[in-house]
Amino acid sequence: MEDITENKEVQTIGEMLRNARIKQNKTIEEIAEELCIREIYLTAIENMDFDNMPPMPYGLGFVRNYSKLLGLNSDRIVFSYRQIMTGEEEPKPQSENHHPETSGPRPKHFILGILGLALLAVAWSVLPTTSKFEDISEDNSVTVPTPVIVADEEEKPDAQKVKKAEKKKVESDKTEAKDKDKAKDKKDVKDTKEETKESSTQEEKAKEDKKEEKKADEKKAEKAALPKMRIVLTGPSWLELRQDNKVLLNGVYNKGYKYDLPSGKGLIISVGRPRNVQFYLDDKPVQVATNIRRKNLSLDSYFKTQD
Repeated sequence: MEDITENKEVQTIGEMLRNARIKQNKTIEEIAEELCIREIYLTAIENMDFDNMPPMPYGLGFVRNYSKLLGLNSDRIVFSYRQIMTGEEEPKPQSENHHPETSGPRPKHFILGILGLALLAVAWSVLPTTSKFEDISEDNSVTVPTPVIVADEEEKPDAQKVKKAEKKKVESDKTEAKDKDKAKDKKDVKDTKEETKESSTQEEKAKEDKKEEKKADEKKAEKAALPKMRIVLTGPSWLELRQDNKVLLNGVYNKGYKYDLPSGKGLIISVGRPRNVQFYLDDKPVQVATNIRRKNLSLDSYFKTQD
C-alpha cells in the first residue's frame, strides 16, 4: 500500500509541472533557456525519472525555480519533492498536556521540624552551666615525682677495630672512584659515537631536503610556464566543468562571477548561455563556446600540458 501511495505522489508532481507548462504554451527548450537548466534535467523532473534526476542540492533548486516560473506553490512542491527523494516525514509535535511530576515538602515535615527545634531549646535551658571538673592545679597535696636520668656508660671502641674500619673505607672509596672513571670513559665514547652518527644523519637529511626543494622549484617553474585560462560571466548562465570524471563546477552563476581553470588535461566544459560567458587565455579573450558549439567542449587544445 505504501508503494502505491508514493507512486501516486510522484506522478502528481510531474504531471502538475507538465500541465502548467503546457497551459502556458511553453516548451522544454524555452524553459531550459530561461532558467539556464539542462533539458535532460527538466524532462527527468516532469517524468520523475530517478536515474536522470539531478543531485539533491541542485535538484531542489531546479524544482523551486521551475515551479516559481510557472506560478505554482513552490514551497509545497519542494517539500513534496524532498519527502520523495529523502523519505523525510514531518515531525510530530509533542503533547502540551504532558508535564513532569513535581515533588515538594509536605506540611507535616514543617511541623516536625518546628517541634524538634522547640525540644532542643528546652533541653539547652534545663542543662546546668557549671563544669563538673574540679581544678586541681592549686592542690598542694599532689606531688609530682622528679624523673631520674640514668646516663649510659660509653663504650670505649677498640683501636684495632677502628683502624680496620678506616682502612676498609679508604679501599672502598678507591674502588668506587675507579668504577666511576670507567663508567665516565664508556659514556664519553658512546656520546662521541652518537654525535658522529647524528651528524651524518643530519647531513643526509639536509641533502634530501635540498633535492626535494629543487624538485618543488622545478614543478613551480613548469606550472608557471603553462597558459592560464579564466572564465568571466557578463550575465547569468549555467556552467558545468569536469576533469577526469570529477565535477568542478555545476550550477547557475550570476553576472561578475570569475573562475580560474586549473591547468591540465581532461577539462570538459558546457555552458547555458554562450553570449554571457567570456573566456580569457593569459588575459587575452578567446572564443570557446558558441550557440551551436556549447556542450562537452574539450579545453585540451588550449593547454600545453606536460606529463
